[in-house]
Amino acid sequence: MPRVLNLLLVLPALCWAGTYDYYECVDANGGISYSVERCGRGNKQRRIADETPPESRSLGPVAGGLIRLQSGPGGHFYTTAVINGTPMRALVDTGASDVAISPSAARRARIDTRHGVQGISQTANGTTPVTGVVLQSVEVGGAAVRQVRASVLSQELGSEDVLLGMSFLRHFEVSTDGGLMTLRRK
Repeated sequence: MPRVLNLLLVLPALCWAGTYDYYECVDANGGISYSVERCGRGNKQRRIADETPPESRSLGPVAGGLIRLQSGPGGHFYTTAVINGTPMRALVDTGASDVAISPSAARRARIDTRHGVQGISQTANGTTPVTGVVLQSVEVGGAAVRQVRASVLSQELGSEDVLLGMSFLRHFEVSTDGGLMTLRRK
């Protein structure tokens, strides 16, 4: 029997599909936020569509070590995560133990699952086979974490490539105030 991984995933975003555009906003101090609304005056704006992977670029240091995310549809928080150097669309999931990555995203990031730990994960949609791996790096808003535990799922996630779980988020103080989530590097 495969080892059961302690990974609880909340997958509410699987219920909707279609184009979901959002904006990456960089203010004058270098602070980064993501929103479904256009960026305010004086901010640099980049439109991101879920059907096109975001372009890879260095965002440089984050002002004050803060990353701000504005909630999207259903109150969920989305961002661009750079996994092993490959940018992908991610849903921040504080209810997930590990980072979870779809099979297609794992292929794009050249994640080798041949030596991973086979297991079964309990998700909001039932159990699913997974392969436990360690990602070289996960970066959000210029803040990179090395050697992050992750699970490559056997099925696609839906409109996002990655669920950013606690194996990444534990390196940050996470706070939510209404429709705004703030990540501050510990």
